[in-house]
Amino acid sequence: MNWVGAAVLLYGLGVGTGALVRGHDGASVSAARPQPTAPSVQANTAAGNTTPPTVGSALPPSLDQNVVTRIYQQALPSVVVITAVQQAKSNSSEDIGTGFFIDGQGDIATNAHVVAGQKTVTVTVGGKDVKGTVVGSDTIDDLAVVRVAPPPGVKPLPLGSAKNLQPGDLVVAIGNPFELTASVSAGIVSGLNRSMPMASGRVMNGLVQTDAALNPGNSGGPLIDQAGQVIGINTAIESPVEGSVGIGFAIPIDRLKALLPKLLSGQPIDHPWLGIEAYDITPALAEQAHLPTTQGVLILSTVKGGPAAKAGLKGDTGSANSPKYDGDIIVAVDGQAVVDVASLTAAISQDPVGSQVTLTILRGGKRMNVTVTLQAWPKSSGP
Repeated sequence: MNWVGAAVLLYGLGVGTGALVRGHDGASVSAARPQPTAPSVQANTAAGNTTPPTVGSALPPSLDQNVVTRIYQQALPSVVVITAVQQAKSNSSEDIGTGFFIDGQGDIATNAHVVAGQKTVTVTVGGKDVKGTVVGSDTIDDLAVVRVAPPPGVKPLPLGSAKNLQPGDLVVAIGNPFELTASVSAGIVSGLNRSMPMASGRVMNGLVQTDAALNPGNSGGPLIDQAGQVIGINTAIESPVEGSVGIGFAIPIDRLKALLPKLLSGQPIDHPWLGIEAYDITPALAEQAHLPTTQGVLILSTVKGGPAAKAGLKGDTGSANSPKYDGDIIVAVDGQAVVDVASLTAAISQDPVGSQVTLTILRGGKRMNVTVTLQAWPKSSGP
């Protein structure tokens, strides 16, 4: 699929809590929704592709290669190809991603961007194409569940937890990069609790970083630990070359497990929303703009009718191309320090829609508290 493999190049910038974040030059920063990098693929091509699996990243010399082979052979029968067809006025396009069985009833976990908003998709299981129904999708967390008639002998992959992961732990990714179905790559956990801005305008927190090779088509596939348990769902990479450079990200499987009851039943999933457009404050920006703090979130604008606007928070009085850097600066949420948009999003995400939070802000150099009632994230993709 297209999300894994786009040039992101955000380097410390993120997308705000319900808003777009701008670079220090005032230009909009393109969020982490990768753009298409591979040609459209015919479903029968993917189904008939029998390219042998390949191992991506070099493994430590002390690691027994048989471990990767064992994990791959055990997991592969439960991994599927997902093809979503998007109709346009004059033509249609097909995008390919990955999914994996999570139970014996034919339920398959994948990314929301893999199903691309479609109600039905084509699922290739064991070389055969079957119809899959999207029973639940959460674009904010980029998770979806597709249901098919369970094939005989289907074995769901065991779901583990990312909570006990450590940098350096072995991980294995299985997917369909660049139309090469049933491919495997291996590497290690490179980092934990990473943040990345998504196309929805929300920063996704708590991601698992890995150097296992991920490319377009790996989206929605499992990231598996040495015990053979799924600990993440591959979703995006950071790269200047529209392909793997060893920085990939997976959604912790714990997030899927928490949302699974609602996804399986098709219930809507609400996320708290603040409704601002903002900068990350860095020491360089603080010096350039003569700000009273070297960390925090500088509000550029508030969304009309949004929680921040209703609470009286103020944005920049300049223009997008020529800001004055005089908007409110958020430095804490309910007493918890805010250092950037990612930490603000993480703090807000802990609260249910409709709850009140106390934002500590700096306005004209003066410290004050503002109470904000969180609303549900808008259904539209805009901020």
